[in-house]
Amino acid sequence: MGRKIRLTVGQAIAKFLAAQWTERDGVEQRLIGGACGIFGHGNLSGIGQGLAECGGDIPFFQPFHEQSMVHMAVAYARVKRRLSTYVCTASIGPGTANMYTGAAGATVQRVPVLLLASDHYATRRQGVVLQQLESANYDLSVSDGLRAVSVFYDKIVRPEQLLPSLMEATRVLTSPSEAGAVTLSICQDTQGEAGDFPEELFEKRVWRVERRPADVAQVGRVAEMLAQARRPIIISGGGVYYSEAEQELLAFAERFGVPVVETVAGRSTMPGESEYAMGAVGIAGNLAANELASQADLVLAVGTRLTDVVTCSQTLFRDPDVRFASINITGRDSAKLGSEPILADARLGLSALAEAAGAMGVSASGEWLGEMKRAAADWRSLAEPTLVAEAGKPMNQAQALAIVNEATREQSYVVAAAGSLPGDVAKLWDTRGSRRTHLEFGFSCMTYEIPAGIGLALGGEKNVYVVIGDGTYLMNPSDLLVAARERIKLTVCVFVNHGYQIIRDLQVLTTGDSFSTEFRGRDNSNSYNGAYLDIDIAQNAASLGARVHRAAAPEELKAALAAADAAPGLNVVVIEVDPHKMSVGTKHSFWDIAPPEVSASASTQQLRANYEKRRDELQRHYL
Repeated sequence: MGRKIRLTVGQAIAKFLAAQWTERDGVEQRLIGGACGIFGHGNLSGIGQGLAECGGDIPFFQPFHEQSMVHMAVAYARVKRRLSTYVCTASIGPGTANMYTGAAGATVQRVPVLLLASDHYATRRQGVVLQQLESANYDLSVSDGLRAVSVFYDKIVRPEQLLPSLMEATRVLTSPSEAGAVTLSICQDTQGEAGDFPEELFEKRVWRVERRPADVAQVGRVAEMLAQARRPIIISGGGVYYSEAEQELLAFAERFGVPVVETVAGRSTMPGESEYAMGAVGIAGNLAANELASQADLVLAVGTRLTDVVTCSQTLFRDPDVRFASINITGRDSAKLGSEPILADARLGLSALAEAAGAMGVSASGEWLGEMKRAAADWRSLAEPTLVAEAGKPMNQAQALAIVNEATREQSYVVAAAGSLPGDVAKLWDTRGSRRTHLEFGFSCMTYEIPAGIGLALGGEKNVYVVIGDGTYLMNPSDLLVAARERIKLTVCVFVNHGYQIIRDLQVLTTGDSFSTEFRGRDNSNSYNGAYLDIDIAQNAASLGARVHRAAAPEELKAALAAADAAPGLNVVVIEVDPHKMSVGTKHSFWDIAPPEVSASASTQQLRANYEKRRDELQRHYL
């Protein structure tokens, strides 16, 4: 037997993580690129002490909310194309519970993060302890809530459990087909208990991240479908980005004349300079992408989960004989909509399909390419005039966003998440010059934006812009302090529209009225219909270490963005926009948000009748 080292559980975890690496295509990097944590009595002397003593070269970052640190880890892992991530630790009770939302977002989006949750005492000799959950199931704890939102979960009550658990947790973290939140919930006394661990556990280990090759028979079947198609499209999802398959996607589109539409996660996987790049599809899609999708007789979905945001709640694809094929590393996703699957890495799958299609003589259709160009021209003629602010009128959000887009540098990222901004970015952002998008619309989580911007910057990106609504900003502005303290170059644009205005719009569309979605004081009837609250976001941001710039008109905004670009560190641009004027609409973008089935309101009854009529006309199952 080999030599053993006596360490606490916290020390062993830290020492193990510092020795883990990934490799793909001959390039090695650390699996754990950083650690985040908020320490309390449940993890300070265990995980905290272990990271301090045995964490090696793993840099540590102190956040101000447990949810935010998981968001930061998710964004870091995404920009690292899921080959590196962060470890996050929290104390028992509310600290661990605060990681639920971030964990759910990671798992929904298929992004690896490692969570070291804290649990109550394993020995129980202390009796019921502070922050312990009491229930009829005596061994149930707050950390068990993470089971539902983790792809791997283990509760550590003895040091002897650690070796197999660490190995399996790391295997899952590095698996392209199993990505998500990985949770080790460690009892607070166990964290400080010592065990004898084999030296081999702490030697450098390189986890080879596979590129799963495409099955020849699967490729042949999809190639035949492509040869028979007259109006094919490709839906490019986040899996294209994670696989680093952008060049293969572009080459495929150009060789076979297939227009590419993008999901929110896959936005900017096609270079904006390509005539085959049709932009975002679905409920956040543009007219051109949705028009082509509605006519397609073959839909090749690459690296996407095909949620209702993409399919417009099963209404987008209108050809009665439309067929579906997919390239996906995950079996669950590969068969959605009855797709003929190629279960493979996106890069290898596209390359294999291109070879097979070429051998079959597949070529571009001039008629379909003409339709592609017509749809793109129609979209430009519809959208471009709406993006110019009218003299003497307040800018709307889309007009202000267009100015931000124009001001961004090449080789940059824009970050958006919940509300209407990710839809506007997906629909309208000009990605030419490698102006990439980083959008979170899988879990659509408010407060993701600022920690995500920090995560991208810590992942090596130099030109990061965050666009965020005032409603989301107010939920957790303390994230700004992390960026300021770390001296990160980050530009945060806060769009002030005095409420959750996209939800207000949805309320009006589904019920005929709005209720408690704007930031107003109470009126004489004690309802929230008074004047807008006077909230000074600029002053708040300045107090958290930001350089602040204000703008309410186009020229003011251009000047503010130029000043923010020239200044170092954290800059916040506060932009006043029209509260109720939303961006340009599109076609074929039905989203199944149902009005109440029963209501005393005549207008609500009519909205329900209209909804049912449209739903029954459009919605279908593609099997």
